[in-house]
Amino acid sequence: MKSLTFKKGSIEMAANLHLPADFNEQKPYPAIVVTHPAGGVKEQTAGIYAGKLAAEGFVAIAFDAFYQGESSGEPRQLENPCARVEDISAAVDYLTSLPYVDHDRIGAMGICAGGAYTVTAALGDRRIKAVGIVSATNYGTILRNGWEGRDDLSTAVAMLENAVKARTEEANGAETGYYPIVPQTEEAPNADLAEAVEYYRTLRAQCSTSPSIAPTRSLMQLFTFNAFHMVDLFLTQPIQIVAGENAGTRWISEDLFRRAASKDKHLHIVPGGTHVGMYDKPDLVAESMSKLGPFFKAKL
Repeated sequence: MKSLTFKKGSIEMAANLHLPADFNEQKPYPAIVVTHPAGGVKEQTAGIYAGKLAAEGFVAIAFDAFYQGESSGEPRQLENPCARVEDISAAVDYLTSLPYVDHDRIGAMGICAGGAYTVTAALGDRRIKAVGIVSATNYGTILRNGWEGRDDLSTAVAMLENAVKARTEEANGAETGYYPIVPQTEEAPNADLAEAVEYYRTLRAQCSTSPSIAPTRSLMQLFTFNAFHMVDLFLTQPIQIVAGENAGTRWISEDLFRRAASKDKHLHIVPGGTHVGMYDKPDLVAESMSKLGPFFKAKL
């Protein structure tokens, strides 16, 4: 693995490049961009999957989103969905600059919100030839409709008003206000988010660069964002979706599978899998890779 940075304009992206064990820079390789969840960083689940993909013979890059982790940009921890989608294309840009990457064999995968951002990126960035998704979470949709898609929209406008108020206050000198992407304590509204607390806020995957918070102003863009807008028209690349059987977000993966325009689409439900368990539990990751590895090998 090589730690590196590259720039997009004046902002610097930090990334880890995972290489096959028998890497030879004189050979052309297929490459995959791996995108982390909201609130995550490259050292967590994105790095796990990037390492597994490298073991399968791919060049894989796991990066910190601009404004997050070890990447630069202000305000810190900004979770702007349009910026997150652009991050993926920026990582593809970087891969095309490497002499050992085959430009015609670049794929992308993401976990949780990173998976949904990957879908949006693939709609327009046709350099992405194959798409892999684990524990898909369409961030805007779950904010509007709840983790399991059952909430009403009654609080959405009020939360948008709070986001606008926070932005105005910051424009007039106030410090950046933040909200927790996952709860700060073990008291969580559902089993998935309780496991997210364990994942992000205990030794299981806790990382100093991953506070799992976002500026309140981010909600202005997130509430009105739909990562799957026009997937029925433009998501034509081969796609492999993996979701846990017991994940509260399983419905999002099933929705994407139904709507994607691709004629080469696959959905694998992992027995006993939970939303966050798919991030790092060895047996669940292995099951996920049993589909993603052969998929990317066949399509790239």
